[in-house]
Amino acid sequence: MEDVEREALAQTWGDVADDFVTEFCRRMLASLRRRDQRTRGEWYVSGLLSVPGRKSMRALAAVADHGAAEQSLHHFISDSSWVWGPVRQALARHLDRVLLPQAWVIDSMAIPKAGAHSVGVEESFRSDLGRVVNSQQAYGVSLANEQLSAPVNWGLNLPSEWLENEERRRRARIPDDVVATSVETGIVHTAAELADTAWGLRRRPVVLDARALDSLALVEQFTRRGIPFVMRVDGATRVVGFDPGRPGSGERLFQAQQLAERGKKLSKPVSWVDPEYSITRSVLVSGTRVTVPAVRRPGVPPLPGRALTLVGGWPMQKGRSRELWLSNLPEVPPAALLRLGRLTRRVSKDFAEVSTRVGMRDFEGRSYAGWHRHVTLCSVAHAILVLSSARHQRLGASEELSA
Repeated sequence: MEDVEREALAQTWGDVADDFVTEFCRRMLASLRRRDQRTRGEWYVSGLLSVPGRKSMRALAAVADHGAAEQSLHHFISDSSWVWGPVRQALARHLDRVLLPQAWVIDSMAIPKAGAHSVGVEESFRSDLGRVVNSQQAYGVSLANEQLSAPVNWGLNLPSEWLENEERRRRARIPDDVVATSVETGIVHTAAELADTAWGLRRRPVVLDARALDSLALVEQFTRRGIPFVMRVDGATRVVGFDPGRPGSGERLFQAQQLAERGKKLSKPVSWVDPEYSITRSVLVSGTRVTVPAVRRPGVPPLPGRALTLVGGWPMQKGRSRELWLSNLPEVPPAALLRLGRLTRRVSKDFAEVSTRVGMRDFEGRSYAGWHRHVTLCSVAHAILVLSSARHQRLGASEELSA
């Protein structure tokens, strides 16, 4: 994040205009039928923006400044009847207009928990944390360009231990239509919801880091749904292609890292701006056409071979690792696919610097609906901050030009 962007964001934390928060909340929460629900929604978002540290229900209620607020907010989040889907859709439509996103970026979120009662919690190894933790596992979809990103949709992974235990389902109020799925299926569903006509969004490619996931299962499911994707894959991922170093040779099975390395001598340098350090870096990029081997899963017919692009990226700075990206957009140049892939860094930074600070991991309740309502309102708060930050930057630039 550029220095001016950091300064604008820091200033925004202490200087978000109350009238902007109120107006934005009213627009995003217009689908809530009751006035008291819309009022509580504004209280909640205002608390997420103004309360320092952990966003406990008691701390958020203090913003409303009366004794019954804590119980009222708890009911509004955990036990109320309002539906979060229309709020997410309104937020996504607004951001689609003002951010002009280049992609829908999927990122995972681990939510460490001390107990065993939060919905979906289980002990598992988290590659992003590097250890086994007791946590919830969630995934969000953000609208992103190279300057800004904001989450608009969320999914929560529910292990079979939760879905097959009637007592756990009852306590967490998990709806009957929520069934056990793989993480990959949940991710695809959460992204595919944005393509529904009810959301009213312009179609964008889905971008994600799939190195810790079943990338071939994701290729299958995205392809069946007709969803364009750019995904980072592990070097051991199997692909079928021609050896670039042996013209005229037939197709054969490769590991992605083998095929990419054989094409490295055909790579070309490109430059991009690192979102973390705001400096220009150079990368060698090479792409080759591939398909994925037919994976015969029980009950699922294999997909016919579809043209994919495997992109290898080799940073020219020492000590930086190679990147491998797989995409079903073969007409897009490799350098452009790599730039789309780098939007995962934009989203990771914005999550760490904005979403985490507005309490995305801080939900204290135990219900399925409560979790979804909490992350939805955190997404509204995130959007308020990034839009306010962008406004501060534009005003600062205008003042410099007029000086």
